[in-house]
Formats: sequence, C-alpha cells, structure tokens
Amino acid sequence: MSPVFRLVIWLIVVGGITTLGLILGSRVLTEPGYVLLAYGSYTIEMSLWTACISAIVVGFVAWAIFGVGGFLGNVPSKLNSTWRSKQLKRSNARLTESALWLRRDNPERALLILEKDKNVIKPPALHWLLASEAARRLDRDTQSMTYLDTAEALMNKVPKIIASPPMPQTFKALIESLKKEWREDWVYKLEEVGEEDALSRLSTLNKLFQNKSLALEIVLARLAMESGLEAESQYHIERANKLNADHPLVICLGLEKKVGRIPQLELLRKSLL
Repeated sequence: MSPVFRLVIWLIVVGGITTLGLILGSRVLTEPGYVLLAYGSYTIEMSLWTACISAIVVGFVAWAIFGVGGFLGNVPSKLNSTWRSKQLKRSNARLTESALWLRRDNPERALLILEKDKNVIKPPALHWLLASEAARRLDRDTQSMTYLDTAEALMNKVPKIIASPPMPQTFKALIESLKKEWREDWVYKLEEVGEEDALSRLSTLNKLFQNKSLALEIVLARLAMESGLEAESQYHIERANKLNADHPLVICLGLEKKVGRIPQLELLRKSLL
C-alpha cells in the first residue's frame, strides 16, 4: 500500500469521525432528551446524551479495573511459566550436550551433566535413558538399571523387547541364515555346528562365500589346517593378516600354524571369542 493511499484513507477516517462528532454535538444542544432514574426515595435526572456518555464512561472504567485486575492476577502464573520455560530450554541444551559427549565416547562427562539437571527440573524420559546408557558404559550396572526403570516409568508406552533370533544349530541352516544376514560372531561357529567334516565344510564355504570377512578367513584357515591343506591354510592366513594383522584371533592363528592346535591355545581362543 502506497503512502499516498494510506494518507487518503486516514483523511477519510478523520473526516468521518469529525463529522459524526459535529452531528452528535448539534443533536445534544438542540434535542437533549430526558432520563429519570428512580430507586426508592432516590432519583437522578439527566439528559439522554449525558446518560449515554455516563454509561460509556462507567463501562470503560469497569473494563479497565477488571482487565488490569485480571492481568495482575495472572502475573505470578506468567512469571512461573516464563521461568519454567527458561529452565526447560537450558535443560534441553544440556540434554543435547550430554548426547554429544556420549557420541564422542565420553560417558563420564555425559553422566556428570545429566546428574546436575536431575534436581533442577523434572527431566523427561530421554534424560534418564541417556543417563542409563552413560552409566552402562561406565560399568555401573545398578545405577544404569535404576535410570532405565525411571525412564520406562515416565514413558506412556514402553516398546517390547525384540528378541534376537537364535543361532541355527546345523551347518546348512547356519549358512542359509548368513546369506540373509551376515553376522561376524556367527561365522566363527561354521567350524563347530553340525556333523560335517572339515574338508566338506571348507569346500562348501569356498563355493558359497567370497566376502572380505576376517572371521571367515580365520575359519577357512583353521579348516584348511585341520584338513592338512598347508598351502590353502597359508593363503587364508595371509588374507587374514591383510585385513587386520593386530587382531588377537589372527595372532592366535599364526601361533596355531607354528605350534599346532594345542589345548592352551584353544582355551585362549575361546576366551577371545
């Protein structure tokens, strides 16, 4: 809207109000009217226009009194709401900071921040979940479970725990399961489950899997050594070293190649698994 158009509208409004005021003023002077208010022995006489103006003034005063009173009555609740809002913003900022420290693998710092806020404002469930995870990473199991129970109590609906599917107990079933979802921890069991001999296991795995998997290379190397295939076992040991030469199981594999599958080495390997 241009400034000229605004000025024209303003002049029209002012002119209209002025005209209406002149007309009403003229009517007040020429036709004042008459109003009589009587209550018992008390009477009040005034002109009609005076009564109208008085009614407007009384209404405005009543609105001002009750409006200001209502505003003043709401001041404590508004101040409290503002204070709680500031506390909530500060708490959310700390919540974000603690999540960042958790992501940076510093659970001690994250837990320190979360424990500062737990008495300032009623924390949400997410606060206690982060605190539970931080305590769990610090091996404070009792504290972690306490925080987890508090979080679940604040949640409207706690999701049910999704149970992990059990590992298949036959060689073929385990292979089929790994085809659908590869799990390194299950790969090590390929040399144990079922009744197949080492050579048949080795043949089957070489045909099926071409994954760059450290666990698979270790299993293939052990199966080759058990089958007496020195060249193939050395090939898989070299591949395992290329993937991660510092892995404890790869080091055990190298020792096994030198000294054989002795009970002490097998016990160490099982503890690492």
